[in-house]
Amino acid sequence: MNREQFYHLLRASAEIVERQRAVRGIDVNEQPARIIVIGSQSILGSWSDEYLPDYTTRSAEMDVAFMPTAGDEYAFDLPRQELADLIEGYLGEETRFRDAFKVYAQGVDTDTAILPAGWANRLVRLEVPDQQTRTEIYCLDPYDLCAAKLTRLEEKDRLYVGSLIKAGDIDVAALGERVAMIHDPRFTVPLRVQAQDFLNAFGIEQPRRREPAKHRTRRTRHLR
Repeated sequence: MNREQFYHLLRASAEIVERQRAVRGIDVNEQPARIIVIGSQSILGSWSDEYLPDYTTRSAEMDVAFMPTAGDEYAFDLPRQELADLIEGYLGEETRFRDAFKVYAQGVDTDTAILPAGWANRLVRLEVPDQQTRTEIYCLDPYDLCAAKLTRLEEKDRLYVGSLIKAGDIDVAALGERVAMIHDPRFTVPLRVQAQDFLNAFGIEQPRRREPAKHRTRRTRHLR
C-alpha cells in the first residue's frame, strides 16, 4: 500500500462513518469521529514510504478501529462494532472498492491488538490531504505497533519487525522496553520468552539508528 492508497482509504472511511453518524443525529462538526489505524500500515502515519523497508508497506489491508465519543455511545448500541461493520460493508475485502483500488479496510476493535500500557498517550495524529470531514485520524506509535507484533510473532510479524530493525528504523533496546510495558494476560510467559529471544538475535550487530524522514504528524493527548 502506498501513501496515496493509504490516504484514499482514510478519506473514504471518514466520509462513510460521518454520514452514518449524522443520520443518527450526531453533530459531526462538534463531535467528529475518531479513527485509529492499528495494523501494519499504521507505520505510514509516522514515516515516509519512500525509505521504509518494502515489506512494511506490502499489505493491501488497513485495520481501522474507532474510539467512540459520548454521542456515539448514545446513538449506537455497540458503536465500535457497528462502525467497524459499516467500514467492512463499503471498503472491505469483498467489495467493489477493493476490486477498483486493490486495497481495502478491515474494521476491528482496539482490544484486538495487545498493546503496551499508555499506548493511547502516544498515538500519532495524522493530517490527511483533501479530507472533507473533521474526523480525527490517529496511527499507532511505531514502537507500540512493533511491540504488538512481538506478542504474536507469526512469520509475517518476524519479517515486518526484523526489516525495521535491520534498516535502523527501530532500536532493539527501546523496543524491548516497550514490550516490557505490556501487561495483557494474553501475552503469556512463553510468548514473552519467544519475543525476547527474537530481540536477542538482533542484540549483537544492531545497525546504527537513523532518524526517519517524517511527514507532517503530531502526538496527541490521551483520548477519553
